[in-house]
Amino acid sequence: MTDSDIKAEQPQVTVHTFTASVTDTTVFYQVIKMSDSFHLWVGAKPSLENMALAMNTRFESLPLATHLFGDSSNPIAASLAQRLAKKTGKQVFVSCNLAYDQLTMPVVEKRITEEMKKRPEMF
Repeated sequence: MTDSDIKAEQPQVTVHTFTASVTDTTVFYQVIKMSDSFHLWVGAKPSLENMALAMNTRFESLPLATHLFGDSSNPIAASLAQRLAKKTGKQVFVSCNLAYDQLTMPVVEKRITEEMKKRPEMF
């Protein structure tokens, strides 16, 4: 095998981070993009308290979502993963370490949507 036989390939895993100020709190976002999926972590402090997974199926129009670990009575991660899976067509893992608030979550989701439009190659 010679050097000309070796092709340069894009990395299979990329990491993208961004922040937003939401109701006097700095919210951190981190996206770990893989081949046909991504993991989105959202939080105000560095911890991984829960994780949910959503993916499209050929049997339902709404993506299937489930909690992988953490408090399964908190629907934020699963519902966010479900909406992102529907939007992107990818398998989506979400960890959301924010308390549910009717004012906070729409702003958090809006910031994710803005970043997806601005940097689609990171999702």
